[in-house]
Amino acid sequence: MQTRTKFRFLAALIMAATLFASCEKEGNDPVIDEKPVDVVMQDVALTGTVYDTDGNPLGGVLVATGSLSATTGSDGKFAFDKAGTVDRRALIRFTKSGYFTLTRSGVKEDEMTIHAVLKRKGNTDASLQTSFNASEAQTLSVGGMKAQIPASALVKADGSPYSGSVNADMFYLDPNAGDFAEAMPGGDLAAIRSDNSETQLLSYGMTEITLTDNTGNPLQLQDGTSSELTFPIPAGMENNPPATIPLWSFDEERGIWVEEGTATLQGNVYVGSVTHFSWHNLDVPTERVTIKGKVTDCENKPVSYVKVTVEQTAAVTNSKGEYSVFVPANTPVTVTVKSKDYSNYSPEVSHNVPGKQGGAVVTQDLSLPCRNQETEPGDGSVFSVDKASVTYLMSGTEAIITFDNFGKRVRWDMNYGAEDHSVIIFDELTKTYTLGVSGMWIDYPYEGTSAGVLFAGFIYNEAIYANIPGFAALPNETIAGKSCQVFSYTENGCTNKIGTWNGLLMLAEDCEEGVVMIATAVSLDIPANAFTKTMDIF
Repeated sequence: MQTRTKFRFLAALIMAATLFASCEKEGNDPVIDEKPVDVVMQDVALTGTVYDTDGNPLGGVLVATGSLSATTGSDGKFAFDKAGTVDRRALIRFTKSGYFTLTRSGVKEDEMTIHAVLKRKGNTDASLQTSFNASEAQTLSVGGMKAQIPASALVKADGSPYSGSVNADMFYLDPNAGDFAEAMPGGDLAAIRSDNSETQLLSYGMTEITLTDNTGNPLQLQDGTSSELTFPIPAGMENNPPATIPLWSFDEERGIWVEEGTATLQGNVYVGSVTHFSWHNLDVPTERVTIKGKVTDCENKPVSYVKVTVEQTAAVTNSKGEYSVFVPANTPVTVTVKSKDYSNYSPEVSHNVPGKQGGAVVTQDLSLPCRNQETEPGDGSVFSVDKASVTYLMSGTEAIITFDNFGKRVRWDMNYGAEDHSVIIFDELTKTYTLGVSGMWIDYPYEGTSAGVLFAGFIYNEAIYANIPGFAALPNETIAGKSCQVFSYTENGCTNKIGTWNGLLMLAEDCEEGVVMIATAVSLDIPANAFTKTMDIF
């Protein structure tokens, strides 16, 4: 979708912004309910994955919800059977050293799947890391976003004045960013206005600013001072911008945006003031429209745990293939399941939904291709994967299998005897790769089908090694924390590389495409009695 068509505004939306401006709160103090926050633990099948900016699973992230916490492994995943809720909203907090902390939230459901993207601190096109003296005025700037910090205006957590070196981290989140829906606080752009009414936001950009002393203690603006924020107008949103747009800050304890002052259009930027540092958002408030539906495949079976993107927000379908999102009223949107979120070989599936009046509930179902996979093993025959059942054991000559992401990924370690050993790795969301006796090749599905399985097999006894041109043993490498045997082989004058550990294929590197498969987790330290079961893979 082109940037300039990503956000389509009706005149009614701009009129709505002007109408809302008439009831804006005077002053810049955020609207925060003064009563104590009551966190209630409720039963929720809560699962999710944490990613970095490049889309890789992020391990070592502390995930906390209410009284529960867990740390993600190398697959970035987490799971809870309860969630901490405040005012019907489930709150999940993600923390990792060197990254901006993120709080995700949403209306509590029986099943909730959260995708979160954590942004690394440092100096990039979207983030700034610097230091300065608190006695001197400072302007922080990144991605066209600016924040002015007055001289001698910072205080410690106890309110006492602070003087000395200040460490600053700033991040600007452009609504055009591909991971906007996963990287923003909250996630559904729900907000509370100055009159305590609920509203839906349409974002013109967000920023987070954190200030600390040299020991990591937080610093804030002292009472009676403010910081001037300058927001750029995002690409595609330049036409007929409103004269003023409310500013919002994210209430971390309640998991919702609250109104905090106003920004005024000055040339091609918006300028406003805030009285504290946190996540701040420049948003047009509107009434709310609910879009919900079911995602099914060509056999009318539900497609579970696939991301549905609706402009600035997104949702992940539950086990029944159902999804629900909030969008601004009077604003046309496109409901999309993107190829990368379902299958690299399926076309993007989308439907346009015209703007609706506030309070409307729109049902928009989506039908996706089936994930049947046809691929070509080493013997040249056609192998069709649809459904399969396996018996898995911890020992013997049957199979060792590890599961994650609701069983979608399976590592299958098959022993056929003393001479032959092969490895198969299934991944519903990835390309199909095959390693065989004549080298490595990439199998693509036939036109009209989608890649439902990643098949990577390597048969590696000494007799077969001798038949691979240019085969050579290389020094061991550490892959996913394991010391792996590494080999190279030549095909058509091109040298490729593979790595194995304990019979598992850990690395497949093609000289033309680079790394095409690398294991990110190995989970074999499981008691034998846990592996005497039969399970359907698909």
